Amino acid sequence: METNAQQFTTFKTILAYSVFILLAPITSFFVSKYLFFEGILGLNNLPSNVWSAVISIVVLHIALGMYIYRAYFEADKGKPDEKID
Repeated sequence: METNAQQFTTFKTILAYSVFILLAPITSFFVSKYLFFEGILGLNNLPSNVWSAVISIVVLHIALGMYIYRAYFEADKGKPDEKID
């Protein structure tokens, strides 16, 4: 049974990853669109939207991969090692 401290730590971890998974793709879309593609490269509206969407999808997959990796290896830490007789 988990204690309150362990539950709070789990909650903070899930909350942090949820905020990151929500905000990172949105931020990467607008930053890449306005600063990089339209600002530096001078692309039109449609190509900058397409490339910014591609970047935000890549960022989303990276964020989800980080969460899945963390969840998988945290689950392994909680299990006691089995003894082989």
